[in-house]
Amino acid sequence: MKIELRNMNKDEYETFYKRSFDHHVKELMEEEGMSQEEAEKETTEELTAMLPDGLDTKDNYLRSIRRKADDVTVGFIWTLHEYNEDVKQSFLCDFEIYEPYRRNGYATETLRVMETLAGNAGCRESVLFVANDNAAAVVLYEKCGYTFLKEMEYGKYLKKTIHSATDV
Repeated sequence: MKIELRNMNKDEYETFYKRSFDHHVKELMEEEGMSQEEAEKETTEELTAMLPDGLDTKDNYLRSIRRKADDVTVGFIWTLHEYNEDVKQSFLCDFEIYEPYRRNGYATETLRVMETLAGNAGCRESVLFVANDNAAAVVLYEKCGYTFLKEMEYGKYLKKTIHSATDV
């Protein structure tokens, strides 16, 4: 195993929040034609609603992706554990491997570790949304066993059944 997922510290959370904020603002401006001011306002409202207590928000797991060999942060992953009907699922809210570390297997391994952690926490599905214009992510998720769940205007939801370590 090349990576480990660690709970973010305050500094890592600030870096994550800025990257996530900026990315979402850009998406809203491009996909929905919002002005920068409108997109920033909506992004602030959404992130405040989703993470009202920041790092301490219940059922949210904000983790740094650390390379074991030298303890370098190669990205981040944010998941939410929630119930959808009677099934506990892990929803992938945000995920990024930083540019210099892409195409080295970190994303695939991160998803595998995240799924194991979620399965051990009682989740039985992993669900995510991927934008239509993110072809590389679609390939990654399909390679990792995610299948089509639901089509939306700007992308699609994918899901994968996951198990705990004791199930396998």
